[in-house]
Amino acid sequence: MKAEHAVAHAFIKEGTSTVFGLLGDSQLAWWAEMAKHPGVQIVDARDEGAAVAMADGWARATGKVGVASVTHGPGLSRTATSLITATRYRTPVVVHTGATPFNKEQALQYMDQEKLVSATGAGYIEALTPDYAETAVRDAFYRAQVEQRPIVLSIPSDVQSKECNAKGDAYQPSSAILRGRQRIRPDLERLQDAVKILEGANKIIIMVGRGALEPECVKIIDRIGQRLGALIAPTLHAKGVLGDSDYYAGIAGLFSSKAMVQFCAEADCVLALGTSMHSYAVMVKGKPLYPNAKVVHVDAQPHLMMGSGKGADCYIQGDALATAAALDELLAKANVKKTGFRTAAVAKALREAGDRDEREIEPGTVDPREAARIMDDLLPPQVGLVVGDGHYMSFPIMLMKKRRGPHIFSTAFGSIGQGLSTAIGATLGVDTPLLCVEGDGGALQNIQELDTAARLGIRLLYVVFNDDAYGAEFHKLKTKKLDHKLSAVRSPDFAAVAKGFGCAGHTAKSNADVESAVKEFLAGKGPMVLDVKTSRNVISIPYRRMHLGEDV
Repeated sequence: MKAEHAVAHAFIKEGTSTVFGLLGDSQLAWWAEMAKHPGVQIVDARDEGAAVAMADGWARATGKVGVASVTHGPGLSRTATSLITATRYRTPVVVHTGATPFNKEQALQYMDQEKLVSATGAGYIEALTPDYAETAVRDAFYRAQVEQRPIVLSIPSDVQSKECNAKGDAYQPSSAILRGRQRIRPDLERLQDAVKILEGANKIIIMVGRGALEPECVKIIDRIGQRLGALIAPTLHAKGVLGDSDYYAGIAGLFSSKAMVQFCAEADCVLALGTSMHSYAVMVKGKPLYPNAKVVHVDAQPHLMMGSGKGADCYIQGDALATAAALDELLAKANVKKTGFRTAAVAKALREAGDRDEREIEPGTVDPREAARIMDDLLPPQVGLVVGDGHYMSFPIMLMKKRRGPHIFSTAFGSIGQGLSTAIGATLGVDTPLLCVEGDGGALQNIQELDTAARLGIRLLYVVFNDDAYGAEFHKLKTKKLDHKLSAVRSPDFAAVAKGFGCAGHTAKSNADVESAVKEFLAGKGPMVLDVKTSRNVISIPYRRMHLGEDV
């Protein structure tokens, strides 16, 4: 068996069902072999970076290893931003590619691929012999899962066509080695230290991260919250968890409401479960969000420093579910029961929290806050949410309250333009419609993937918050008293562009237009683009804090 066929067979054995890619010279035989398998869907992207972003979105939506395939050299070089983003999110993705023959540095498409991939934080495997090629596939899938990051698997073109000693049907996939995730049990002494801190505290906030989202874990956290009289403050990636509670305080950190910031200042204890406590979750305007609180920090890592640069008062290495269950049991035995933050006055303050800043809305534009609220009201919870990066992102993040599945954010690298491709992958991974919100500048970076969405016929509502500018730079230039018009770049008619690619397209210049388009999407089929002409006068709460120094 030739190495290229053995590699394709191994991908199938690893459970590959969806491949996102763009065909080039170095994948021809592999691609053709994969296409023979009826259980494999090959998604033809229009850009290699977009293909990797799709695999990232698919993996985050399904919890499985995403697969992408791009050609070597210039194909791989275009994936850099998406590789960094997936690495920052610890997404397991295997990227299949080739390489120019060994000692052929003068080849047109030669590049030191390992250096490029290493710079992104992803892993790199190159099969230099045909007999290793098949095993390299298992190594790539194994490492992607264990290391929780993308692994680029390169099979050089001169290796692909050679015969190899393949195991064929006897191939053992990585799943034969990785038999499920082990739960790390917390140390009893650390648990007892944590209980002492919790017993001695009166105003407790429970921070819930994406490592604590198992349904049983959420139930236990709810019970602990009631026992401790605690507020529930999820991180961005746990947005909406226990959102039906009167004491759901909203996202901790950068996207906190003013009421939440004030309650954090009053808190004397934070119990954080399944979160790294990144600086954006524990700092506001460069100052600690919880200045007076002792911290009990639970994570599966041996130890983590908080984004404030400090360590927790009590750090517990442990699985979130196992640790929450143990804490709940100990607190019950100690008969701990507090009122804490759970009073009528606090519940009222949380209900009334919000952005009430009045701004003049230019004629023919929409207040982005109202657009976000309308979408949240009309779209049922089963419609997932993907949000890209930019000034606009705060509006759907802070004002769309429903817990949606999946909830995916493309913000880890601060790069615009990742939303649409990530959303396409996520939509294919789940059997529900999906909403993606992106700014006009970011949309134009990967607008060609509307063609991919149209070919797939996916149920994707792609909302472009269009202020005819690079919004983040627009507001920052104004703050610095520089010429903000430098960032004002006219955008095309996105509705017309959408129709050209084969999607439905609408333009919204009023709240009624937003409502009408969303209802049409829910009643229809296939992808839709909604070009929301948004007001430049409405500035997000995080930007008003960070760049205007406002106490909001």
